[in-house]
Amino acid sequence: MKLIRILIVEDDNCLLAKLTALYRAKFAERGFTATIEPAQTVDEARKLAKAAQSHPYDLVSLDVNLGDSSLTGLDVLSTLKRFESAWMVALVTGVETDTTLDKTLGRDVAIDLRRKLRKEAYTRFPAERLLVVEKPSQQLDEKAATALLSNRLEQIALVYEEVGRLRYIFRPVKVVSLERVKTGSRSRAARQFVEKESRHWQIRFNCGDIRTLPDKAGYLTLHKLLGLSPCESLTPEEALLLEPVKKKAGTSTAAEDTVSTYFISKGFPWEEMDEPRRQETIRAALTLKFERYCELRGFQAEDDLAPNEEDELNAIVKDLGPLAGLAETAYHRLNPDSTEATQDDDPNVGSLIQQGLTVQRGGFRPQEEGQRGVDSLDGEAFRARKKRILDDLRENGFAAMADHLEIHLQSLSSNWSYDPPLGVEWTVS
Repeated sequence: MKLIRILIVEDDNCLLAKLTALYRAKFAERGFTATIEPAQTVDEARKLAKAAQSHPYDLVSLDVNLGDSSLTGLDVLSTLKRFESAWMVALVTGVETDTTLDKTLGRDVAIDLRRKLRKEAYTRFPAERLLVVEKPSQQLDEKAATALLSNRLEQIALVYEEVGRLRYIFRPVKVVSLERVKTGSRSRAARQFVEKESRHWQIRFNCGDIRTLPDKAGYLTLHKLLGLSPCESLTPEEALLLEPVKKKAGTSTAAEDTVSTYFISKGFPWEEMDEPRRQETIRAALTLKFERYCELRGFQAEDDLAPNEEDELNAIVKDLGPLAGLAETAYHRLNPDSTEATQDDDPNVGSLIQQGLTVQRGGFRPQEEGQRGVDSLDGEAFRARKKRILDDLRENGFAAMADHLEIHLQSLSSNWSYDPPLGVEWTVS
């Protein structure tokens, strides 16, 4: 069952009880378990709104005429907006037809409020999350009034289901801008502009407004994670395929040079291969001898390696050439209890090892016996990228979202996973 937290602001005790029962029933029909809180005055409602800043209401059912001569439900609406303490508000009011308002607020004020009610309401709360619903007329008998009220609350529940999908948004959007064509400094040609398309991100967290931020390294990885189910995870290899580490032109690591030389010597068109194809080639090369390598390394670790097996192991290491370091790293990934430290030749070696060989790798690299291990290279890379994303979100006004991801975005066995609390469903497309 999904949870929904509702605040009902209504000064009529009988109607308050009826609304409570109807809301509970209507949302139960749609698979929701409702927690309902009541408020009967403007002051009480505003206090609850301020207190709910850290735990917003999913829905607020709000009357306008609450028996106060100076304040109305519209003032409560402003408080809800200011403190971002409600996702959706339904104004369930009889102001536009209720003649008792003249006695409460005065005839002139009542006439002005009826005339401007909807305009005022939509300036005090986001229009896409506000619904104005008229109470049944007092001229109807109780049975007819209850049936009409039930239908209108069902409409509220339907709208809530629709707008609820846009409460947590993290999705890419294409932004087209005009970019001036560069010309020589002495050129007198007319200015020319071309359209340039770039990726930006639409983001909303909880009850805030939607904002658009420029693309940043790590956002694609985060987008992928938020779109996964809680039981799925993202391996470092998959993350690097999504967003390869960008290097400055003309730079390369010693390990990359050695690996490329190895494959070129074997007749592979290494320079013509894209990154996924290169990784697949390395995986294939490792797979041919990896199973036997791990078996022999296990014997060696147990000090049970026969002389002929030692020769075989040395031959495999020689044949693997620069890939031997990658095979050794993968061996330790499959044996996280090993007390030997791994020596990765390349900080991004995780992206080169066969994906099937990296299962259950520990988040720490073992040190000498009795000492605590340090973060694995993949774990370090994950935390560094995560920190950059969270810092950028905080700098752009998404501190609450960054705090949420800090808690629920984890690196388990060097894999990334996201396990949100109930009620948090991201829109990522």
